[in-house]
Amino acid sequence: MTKKYRLHKCLQFGLAGLLGWLIVSGLASKTQAQQTNAQLNPDNTLGKESSVVAPVDALSDRIEKGAIRGANLFHSFQEFNVDYGRSVYFANPVGIENILTRITGR
Repeated sequence: MTKKYRLHKCLQFGLAGLLGWLIVSGLASKTQAQQTNAQLNPDNTLGKESSVVAPVDALSDRIEKGAIRGANLFHSFQEFNVDYGRSVYFANPVGIENILTRITGR
């Protein structure tokens, strides 16, 4: 193998590697952007008893209201995604023994 041939092969692999990295990093950026947009979105299947998301502070939210049936509290969401580093708490009214949540979205 000549030096010129080896240099050509290294450049080929280097450019292919760079192209692969650009494609992968572009996909990762798109995925991160989608995750950042995810939220807690109650749906309207419980009507007047729909869940309410109330901010507690910059890093946490509290889920309130919902439909009470006996000792059970029901919540229904179209989307339920909690970003990294954030917290979500369910309000727990007196007499509630079970909090049940469903996700109806996508």
